[in-house]
Amino acid sequence: MQLSNELKSAIDNNAFCAISTHAPNGEVQTHLMWIDYKDNQLIINTEKDRKKAQNIRSNNSISLVIFHPEAMYSSWEVRGEVVEIIEDISANDHIDEVSIRYTGKPYRRELNEPWSEDIKSREMWIISVSKLISMIRPQAKSESE
Repeated sequence: MQLSNELKSAIDNNAFCAISTHAPNGEVQTHLMWIDYKDNQLIINTEKDRKKAQNIRSNNSISLVIFHPEAMYSSWEVRGEVVEIIEDISANDHIDEVSIRYTGKPYRRELNEPWSEDIKSREMWIISVSKLISMIRPQAKSESE
């Protein structure tokens, strides 16, 4: 499924998303995350050995809500599957790129500092989108009164 230019632009401008995975006991677990994309697939980058990483290995279905960064009541609901888990050094490199976009510096350190041993290794989830529902409401600005 094709991602809209508006959704890609929101992600490029630091949209946050809530992701939901299914635990083996049937419970749904939800986390607020940074998000990225490549072509028409979404990318989630997380620490290895997290509960959500275990969940996705037992059930690769995933649901996300991506919030427009300038209008929090505008969002996109996404349903899909994690079709690939990348566990090599490229996941660590990717979190630095995403962190620089969101925070202006590499993940959990300052510019030009090396990756330290206290930073846990990362993995990337490549998500194939099967359903995309746009809930963009131009009148719904998240401005204070």
